Amino acid sequence: MDTSKSERLVQSFLQHEPKYKRKIQEFSGNFKTSPEKIFPLLCPAREADWIPGWDSELIYTKTGYAEDKCVFRTNKSNSAGEGLWTFTGFKLNEYIEFVRFRQDILLHCKISLTQNKNGTTMVTWKTISTALSEKGNKKIESMSGDKNHNPVLHLMDYYLKNGKMISKLSFIKNKIHGQH
Repeated sequence: MDTSKSERLVQSFLQHEPKYKRKIQEFSGNFKTSPEKIFPLLCPAREADWIPGWDSELIYTKTGYAEDKCVFRTNKSNSAGEGLWTFTGFKLNEYIEFVRFRQDILLHCKISLTQNKNGTTMVTWKTISTALSEKGNKKIESMSGDKNHNPVLHLMDYYLKNGKMISKLSFIKNKIHGQH
């Protein structure tokens, strides 16, 4: 087999630093409930119940809820911003994986749930953000490196404890005072 073209392409790429940046982040939180209570919240429809400003357009799902190969879109007014999302992995009460396409950044995310022996659940978000342009490089450079800075953990905790979404005003106050 003649692989000379692919070898030249690979060697050319490997001779230089990557043109676009990548950032890997991991966030985790411990919740006083079971994976069975948390997992349904990780859904493009259900997130409207607990994330202020969440709104999505379901493009493909057989059930209307999160499932493997589910596809949905968020617009600019969404609290997460504009993007096209697709689930790439899904194991009930254990994990979801998705890819989010934006104009300047591609995001891979895996959210894992691990039940602890004491009845609590550790939820871990691992994200890999890859720039697709110079503008994306700038966005990646500006991303926080703070492992404790994931407001979604605070929003989820509030919802699980109170059964309702936190008010936008309370969320903003907590964010300003570092209580997330």
